[in-house]
Amino acid sequence: MRWQGREWEVVAWQGPQVTLVPWDGGEGPLAVSYRWLVSGEDFAVLGTGEAPTAVGAALHGWGRQEGREEEAALWQARMVEIDTGLAPGRSEHEQGFGPETTLAQRCAAMSARLAADGVRCSAHTLADKRRKWKAAGENPAVLLPGPRDKRPGGFTDPRCLTAMQEVVARRARESDVTIDLIREEVEDLLYSRYAAELEDPAAAADLLPSRSTFYLRMKESGLAEVLGQPTRARAALASTPPLPHGGREVVLRPGQVTQTDTTPLRILACGDDGRPTATELSTLIDVANHSVCALMVTPSRPRDAESGQAGQATRAIDLTLMLAQAFAPWPVMPGWDLLSAAAASSLPFGALRAADERFTEATAARPVIRPELIIYDQGSPYVSEHFTEVCARLRIARRPARKKTPTDKPLPEHFFVTLAHRFSQHVTHGWQGRSHKKRGRGIDRMPLYTIAELQQMAQEWVALEYQRTPDAGLRDPFRPGIVLSPNDMYAVQIARSGYRPVPLSPAQNRFFLLPQWVTPGKGGFMINYRTYQPLAQDAGHYREILLRGGSKLPGRKDQWECRFNPYHPERVWLYDHTAGTWVTCDFRLRHLLTDPWTADMWQEHAERHRAAGGSEEDEEAIALSLAQRDRRRRSRRPPPKRTGTEPPFQGLELETEQPSQDPYAGLEEFDLSTLRPYPAQPISPLAPPPVPAPPALPTGTGGTEPSDSGQAPHPLAALFPDDGDGSTLDASTAGTPTATYEVVQAELLDNLDPDGDDGAEDEGDVWEM
Repeated sequence: MRWQGREWEVVAWQGPQVTLVPWDGGEGPLAVSYRWLVSGEDFAVLGTGEAPTAVGAALHGWGRQEGREEEAALWQARMVEIDTGLAPGRSEHEQGFGPETTLAQRCAAMSARLAADGVRCSAHTLADKRRKWKAAGENPAVLLPGPRDKRPGGFTDPRCLTAMQEVVARRARESDVTIDLIREEVEDLLYSRYAAELEDPAAAADLLPSRSTFYLRMKESGLAEVLGQPTRARAALASTPPLPHGGREVVLRPGQVTQTDTTPLRILACGDDGRPTATELSTLIDVANHSVCALMVTPSRPRDAESGQAGQATRAIDLTLMLAQAFAPWPVMPGWDLLSAAAASSLPFGALRAADERFTEATAARPVIRPELIIYDQGSPYVSEHFTEVCARLRIARRPARKKTPTDKPLPEHFFVTLAHRFSQHVTHGWQGRSHKKRGRGIDRMPLYTIAELQQMAQEWVALEYQRTPDAGLRDPFRPGIVLSPNDMYAVQIARSGYRPVPLSPAQNRFFLLPQWVTPGKGGFMINYRTYQPLAQDAGHYREILLRGGSKLPGRKDQWECRFNPYHPERVWLYDHTAGTWVTCDFRLRHLLTDPWTADMWQEHAERHRAAGGSEEDEEAIALSLAQRDRRRRSRRPPPKRTGTEPPFQGLELETEQPSQDPYAGLEEFDLSTLRPYPAQPISPLAPPPVPAPPALPTGTGGTEPSDSGQAPHPLAALFPDDGDGSTLDASTAGTPTATYEVVQAELLDNLDPDGDDGAEDEGDVWEM
């Protein structure tokens, strides 16, 4: 370019500032104002290829309207001519842009020139463009018009668009139809809702679109594509909950948002009957740090069509037991690697142990995270009444995910893939592979692990490997270059959000169990035709419940709430809502079933007994059949490569019992040789007075002297003197009691009628003393 009598080279152009270098190289770079530069009398551009390049650089620097450099350069030249009166690259002023013209006159002249070229742009619009251009540092990117957002639905009435969606959703579970039939039903629906408004022809034309417009709106909204999908896909789409989905949620603390899901584990395990059975895995993942809050392995089998045996899969009790894991630390089980302990991990073990006494040296390296929000699948266990009640009691919010949309809960889906790649394939006994074509031979004939063993192995893998493996999605905002593991990320977040332990008492843990409404009677109450009776220490409380006559709860009348674990049905708990206490009850025939058993095993033998002509109410016969099964299972020859029979799957242990108190705790140690016999029964006053026992055995040669018969007496003969009738006094009657005690024991009558409708007996005679 030529400026002030010299030739210059433009090396930089940023906003209103231009950097020049003399062409002859005599001086250093010179930074001048663009307005001052173009207003020079001898200003002229010598190289025509430099201006578009500079405009393109400015556009790329601005980051907008890429690929429109030529249009931006054209508008840049127009704005320069309006602002200075001289077009870039020219030394003479055009007509209407001379030095004597004002800014408004130059805008009017530019508007007339654009109108002659077929571009409609008023002088006010040009003035606004120049004002934005100057505010942006004379950047040409702001001169280009932005993309205009298309109005969804066009000018069609929104009420018509809503009616279209309703009709398509109504037809989702029916056979496919054409768009013409949808249009007729939409018109009928609009006439039924807005009959008065549609009497006006003008309003009817606005509300009811034409046939071509209706087809266009069906195509634009995607409803036409929905009509072409299979019925199953249309039904799944219609059942989508109306909740906001998509996008990334801002999660700042552990437990703020969690995701849960269930999937087949593809590992065969040993079932309760000793046969191979499929398994399922349910897990709860924290979104903030990708930690595994809890996981649950359960058996899975389809319904047997021949025998009619019911199938088994993950149930609501399994999900609640999984949820209970999130509130307590995992213990390190015997045989685990020493590195699986929390003390050997990156968790802040010292701070956690100071805040929560449940953290010990035997705690696994997995954080304790209390969920605040759970995003769950719409399977039947997750929408069950029991799981909903437990979440409401623990104050956990719930949000359903859309059907057939795994992206709403991506963390559990990714965890299942990670589990299959890094854990399941190393379970050599039972791993079925990713597909049937890649399955090994003889999987069902090899020794298999039990469900409990798979559960322990999965928990050890989580604490030992998963929680310690760096995840590319976990980064500290203050150290973005370092990839963190779930335990590392938890340590960073817990230092900011804090930790508050939420220990659950045995009474609170009982609310995790399944509810059952029962009617207490004289002989107890029944659950699935099993009679339960209270323990001796709770017999008085149970009698008070009977005397009240009923729970008086709305809709329940005489029924009371009872909680039981189907994996441990030998004991249940009756809830007294008036006092907030529990009554512990045991199965009446518990003494017959010495081996572990579950409610599923009881139901299986009940069905067999009914198929043989018996009744499901005959609990004695079913209990004996179940006991005989366990005896036969123990006595039969074990399968090859096995060391014995395996116990049935009984879920996870949940602390529902109060810890027993040691009555001798705190007592000082004493010498057992100082103890003396104490009478257990009163002695007749006519009995001769007892002879006091010597403090110790006589010393000497054996401590005995020869008797008249020439035989040496027994060394303990001195402790049992002769009372004159040739008999020996019992040690238990060697003293006179200081007081007489009367033992009173309350027992239930032998009446197994749970309804208690026997009118021959008085309510006061329920208990005999």
